[in-house]
Amino acid sequence: MKKAMNALLISSMLLAGCSSSDTSYDPKVFNDYAISSTDYSTLNYLYSFAAVDFQITANLVDGLVEQDNYGNIVPSLAESWEHNEDYTQWTFHLREGVQWMTSSKEVYAEVTADDFVYSAEFILDPAETSNNLQSYTTMIEGAQEYYDAMAAWRDGGSVGEQPSFEGVGVKALDQYTVQYTMSKPVPYFTSVCCYAAFYPANRQFVESMSAQDDGTSSFGNNKDNFLYCGAFILDELTPGSIRRFSKNENYWDVEDVHFDQVNVLYYRDQESIYEAFTRGEASYAPLLTTQAQRLYDEESEYLIQKELDSGSYVIFMNNRTNYSEDTNAALSNVNFRRSLFYGIDRDMYNEVSNPINPESIEAFSYSGRGFVTAPDGTDYLDLGNSKQWQTSQFDMTKAEQYKQQAIEELTAQGVSFPINLTLGVPAGNETRAQQARLLQEAIQALGTDYVTVSFVEYTSATSTQQRRDGEFALTTGGWGPDYADPFNNLASIMTDGTMNNGTTMALGSSHWDYTEFDEMVNAADQITDLQERYTAFANIEAWLNENAYYIPLYQGGGTYIVTSINEFTRPYAPTGIDDYKWKGIVGMDHAVTAEEHEQFRAEYEAGREAAREAAQQYNS
Repeated sequence: MKKAMNALLISSMLLAGCSSSDTSYDPKVFNDYAISSTDYSTLNYLYSFAAVDFQITANLVDGLVEQDNYGNIVPSLAESWEHNEDYTQWTFHLREGVQWMTSSKEVYAEVTADDFVYSAEFILDPAETSNNLQSYTTMIEGAQEYYDAMAAWRDGGSVGEQPSFEGVGVKALDQYTVQYTMSKPVPYFTSVCCYAAFYPANRQFVESMSAQDDGTSSFGNNKDNFLYCGAFILDELTPGSIRRFSKNENYWDVEDVHFDQVNVLYYRDQESIYEAFTRGEASYAPLLTTQAQRLYDEESEYLIQKELDSGSYVIFMNNRTNYSEDTNAALSNVNFRRSLFYGIDRDMYNEVSNPINPESIEAFSYSGRGFVTAPDGTDYLDLGNSKQWQTSQFDMTKAEQYKQQAIEELTAQGVSFPINLTLGVPAGNETRAQQARLLQEAIQALGTDYVTVSFVEYTSATSTQQRRDGEFALTTGGWGPDYADPFNNLASIMTDGTMNNGTTMALGSSHWDYTEFDEMVNAADQITDLQERYTAFANIEAWLNENAYYIPLYQGGGTYIVTSINEFTRPYAPTGIDDYKWKGIVGMDHAVTAEEHEQFRAEYEAGREAAREAAQQYNS
């Protein structure tokens, strides 16, 4: 199959090899890119939760902590912090002298503890309709109660005194000390603080902004209605044309900012970025599979595979379809699910995303590897019972054994074969359509007298209704973690979760009602010793695989690029928004070869343990 796939890709439009040996790049200027069809919407990081917005604002404002290029939590606006014994109270000590800057590069005020209190007040005000509300209401003491009181006060026409913020667990103990009190133990709170909802905002400046037509603040609706305390200041922002940034010379960590200027240029498509890179106009370029295959076949010395990211993509199975009780019975049968779990050739499926090295992106669990590291340095998924699952599970011998058990059990229930599984496929997306055809082929390899796969197309406008109506037996998708703790991922598939919901068809892509799973997740969430906590959650990941509730397919990342920067100097942020930062990135004056990239990797790996030990002094 791989040979056939490669032939298909090669027959597509081919580009000339990357002749970058004579192309130069300015190591003091970083030329990034944006796609014209996916422009930003606002600079108001307290309101937005959109990646297209964070790609800008992550470089303009800092949080209490940040993630370094190893993914370690290290100081940012907070120099140090501590927590109480049960992780219900976190206290951060700010560095003094950090300045808020205006767009005209004038000092406005000093960053203080009240700026963090005010950002919480802003988000918890219903009038601002923030998309980051749950960041507070799910873990900060008194946050939900305050929000509810504010909503009632505003709904009543703001009659009487405004509800007091005093009961919310966000306090400025003094000018440079901010304290958060939790509604439950939160041992992972520093990783939560890497998210923009916990970034500071200056009370006086934001409250000086006029209201927009919808009643929300005009803070962040342009580069001038904004204050800067991050590594860069926004000099020009022309939607669909260019974004231009300059180094914040007053930045507290200016020595780690290696670019004097950053330009974000708009391109109509990904193919155009590669062309710009070959001319020295883009500092790096993601490659289409056709481009990567072409460079691979030409044995280009500039072809580099990206590291994996923290997102894992799986097959969701719905045992509450509206079209077949036989299908529902089959998906409710653990041995039928296991036959699919072991019978799907992931490498064949993953060749669409990575035709060169598909096995390198295979996922092995609901969560992705590299997203949480235990205190002893072990990847979370290599703990406990999960370790045995961290390898390819494609095994047609096992699949056939479980198939026979499923046939026996389901036939006894009166189920007729073959089982028809409908697979949801987005309309007009040829890549996803190609993946769907390969998944169909992989499943039907178990025998079309046992199982068949048919397609149901959906659009963004129809998908919710089609899901509510139970049209899909199978869909593919995943969960990107918001913070570095397994609870964030696994809570998404609890019985009342976002990705799985056992009670409401309109919510979730699967509908398991599994009390045992919920109880295991809640019990693990009460454990505050991190090694023990992560092991408990890893055992739950193994339980999910053992019962084949989700079928892992591939992990994000692992695609191909050409670049003029040391990719290992980028912030590594499995959670939060630090991976959008340009701080710390080191540029070269030439295109980086694969050999040079591996030298950078060796240097990176050599420094990993020292960096982890240095970070532990802050996180012990």
